[in-house]
Amino acid sequence: MPIDVRELDFDGAAEFLEWLYALDRRPWLLTSEKLLPIVHLHLANRPPDESRKLLAALRSHWQAYRLRGARQCALLAPSGAMDEDGVERLLASAAAQFFQRKRLGRGRGAPHFALASWLATLRREDGPRPSEDEVFAQLAAHFSDYQLVVEEGGGAADGTGASVPLATISDLPWWIKLPAYVLPRVALHIADALFGPQRWFEHRGESRIGDPQALKGSLFALAKRFAGIDGQAPTQEQVDALLADALLEDLRRAYSRAGVFGRGRRRRTYPVLLLGCEYGEAPIALLRAITSARNMRPRHGEFKRDPLLVVAAGSHPATEVASQVQGATHPGSPESAHMEWRKKLRDGSRQGRVWLLPFMIPTNPLPRFRDRVMKTRPPRRVPWMSFVGLAVLVAGVVAVPVSSHEFCRPWWSLSVRPWPPGVLNAMTLEDLGNGGEQCVGLAGGNPPRVSGELAEPVNLINRSNARVVRDPDHITVVHLTMLSPGNEQGVQATREELRGLAIAQQESLNDETPIRLLLANAGANMEYADRAAQKITEAARRDRRIVGVVGLGLSTRQTIDTVRRLGRARLPSVGSATTADELIDASPYYYQVSPGNQRQAVLAARYASAELDARRARVYHSADPDDIYSAEIATAMRDQLRAAGVEVSDHAGYRVADEGPGASVAQLGRRACQAAERPDEIVVYAGRAEHFEPFLNGMKLACQNRYPRILATDDVSRFVLAGTNRKYPKLRLEYLALASSALWGTNCAAAQKQGSFYIRYNDLFKSACEENRDGRALLTYDALAVIRQAAANVRAKDPDVLRTGGVITGLPDIRGAGRVSGVSGDLDYSESDAPRTPKHKAILILRATEGQPCLVKVEGKFSSQERIAGDCP
Repeated sequence: MPIDVRELDFDGAAEFLEWLYALDRRPWLLTSEKLLPIVHLHLANRPPDESRKLLAALRSHWQAYRLRGARQCALLAPSGAMDEDGVERLLASAAAQFFQRKRLGRGRGAPHFALASWLATLRREDGPRPSEDEVFAQLAAHFSDYQLVVEEGGGAADGTGASVPLATISDLPWWIKLPAYVLPRVALHIADALFGPQRWFEHRGESRIGDPQALKGSLFALAKRFAGIDGQAPTQEQVDALLADALLEDLRRAYSRAGVFGRGRRRRTYPVLLLGCEYGEAPIALLRAITSARNMRPRHGEFKRDPLLVVAAGSHPATEVASQVQGATHPGSPESAHMEWRKKLRDGSRQGRVWLLPFMIPTNPLPRFRDRVMKTRPPRRVPWMSFVGLAVLVAGVVAVPVSSHEFCRPWWSLSVRPWPPGVLNAMTLEDLGNGGEQCVGLAGGNPPRVSGELAEPVNLINRSNARVVRDPDHITVVHLTMLSPGNEQGVQATREELRGLAIAQQESLNDETPIRLLLANAGANMEYADRAAQKITEAARRDRRIVGVVGLGLSTRQTIDTVRRLGRARLPSVGSATTADELIDASPYYYQVSPGNQRQAVLAARYASAELDARRARVYHSADPDDIYSAEIATAMRDQLRAAGVEVSDHAGYRVADEGPGASVAQLGRRACQAAERPDEIVVYAGRAEHFEPFLNGMKLACQNRYPRILATDDVSRFVLAGTNRKYPKLRLEYLALASSALWGTNCAAAQKQGSFYIRYNDLFKSACEENRDGRALLTYDALAVIRQAAANVRAKDPDVLRTGGVITGLPDIRGAGRVSGVSGDLDYSESDAPRTPKHKAILILRATEGQPCLVKVEGKFSSQERIAGDCP
């Protein structure tokens, strides 16, 4: 169902929700429970209703995808000031939402809180002090007559709440209530002996210390103290802590795993309390009461644990709740903040422990994060302990094949890995569009085939992996790309990428640190790249041999998010065909083997002015806001053409979806035909290869075979690789290329004389030389060569660092005399203006012909070659 997540459109929301939902999931081990923090969301300089809206949006998103989630997520958003019983009213509201209308044991959910609320009632009563018999009589009538005043989720304007009969939340058994009306004192002893909540007040932990101010003793002794009959009356802080601890005790019992078939054993997530802190002191006092209850001395163990996850939000800084809190954290880094909080919690003294974990919510919402928030899913609770035999049968007959299909495994394969234990769900099935499906995520050692054309290089990589894992010094690199690109041009480009990797991996078998290759699928257009990156970082935490990521497919917004996620995990990434200059700023651990868009634009503008004698140009690109490459290089082209004295007469973007921004790509092709009427005007195409054919179709209808001269950017190489340009006779197409065997001429035999790469390429993939004109095999080969050289640099200094820190420290040494002589050009990362981009990397200008493309011009340096001249007629 549609969920409104506008209140969650802030930077870091997706990472924060993923962490919060993971925190809410209970451990599978029955003897293990988490220490749950009080998560505080600071909304500085926001209107008072913002916290209520934020929590409501969080609750809606949380409950939308959970099984039976409504009874485990309580929202408390008081809208007015509350008096001294405000903490009790808030806790009563939580109890009403957690325990009301239970299917099993109706009215038996919160007996400890019911008795604690009775004690609080005795303290607040006016008039003369009651006698002991009157105290017993009040207890007898308490469960049937007492009305709890609760603060509803919406809250009334005057701060008043609704009345709820206590019997609907918690009640004593009938066999105790019946004699209670006749012999209340005897009934109390019967309840104490058989029912049990009363004994908890005497043994709740803190009573073991010799503090005369502590609330200790039997329930009747506490009742006399609360009523003013015996001892000093408790303070409001003590009452609040008792009420909070009582409700937490009821939750502990409800979530206990002591029974074999108990409900607590089947609950896979923790209950959540969403608390708005905008009005009055009651919410702040409640947070302090929960902190005080948790810091009491436990009966067993080091911590007094409870299963409640509290999420508070408001404009109050966290220091008002706990003065020891140092500062709030950005929500995009919750895991590191949680690790630091947990360390401080365990190192602190018992009374000085800080349970508050504060986060600073950004002030301005950013709608571009909405899709990522919508795709974030909370954990689902599965009652796996009920009807075990039937569940096993259903899992074998239905769940196993369905789960295997959903997680891209063979239909009757195992769903779990015996050692190391884990669930085999690294890849998930997603919609490819147009009725197709794709497997997204970390494929591991045996990826599912998305196209028969990829079988040859994938099998070669798997055979090499089988040899590599036998070497104890091997490292692992993940190739993240579009294994399911969704079109024929993309499949051929992916095949070339895998071929280059297979050759580089085979050469690494003779290194001191051979490379094991894993494949990860980001889906068409890198749509699910961030999810694949998450699986990679999770695998890297388990396996220290994973030292980096190569490939990265396209320069899109999703790719930038992926590079950032990998950088936060300290995983270096080396882009092969990625060229966006914005990627360099995304992470200090990102490198690329291709020159940046700005440098390509400088060469193209100089070539258009000096070689093509262009005085006017029309620039067309993709209007997709996620396509960083197309927008960035089109802007750079426009600026550099103007700097070279070329007037830009048209600069427009085409839409990639039915309702997206921009004009029709075919209509732009028709507009581009106007350049054919002027001999000094050219067309610059800075879009994607899959949209180039519709662009030419529009041009073909309007130009009547009188095509203007076209200068295209490097992505069009996929269009030429497929031979689609032959459909357009008399088309003069020249395009930038990042790498190509056409550098050595149209004769494949000449290319084989240039190095071992081309010899291996021809030996492994017969009759494939002409397909290498695309150059992606050269780029992925060089990307893995960068990792190989970085590993060699680290090993030369200290082999132990390679096992503990990976190849990070070896990457900056690939510069100057330590450069890599790649097959696509020299890789020298010493450029100060463009860090982690190769200096003076070779760029080609090719011309598409009816046969193989020919070389027009090359700019850049090959350390082992003299100046290379073009061979186009």
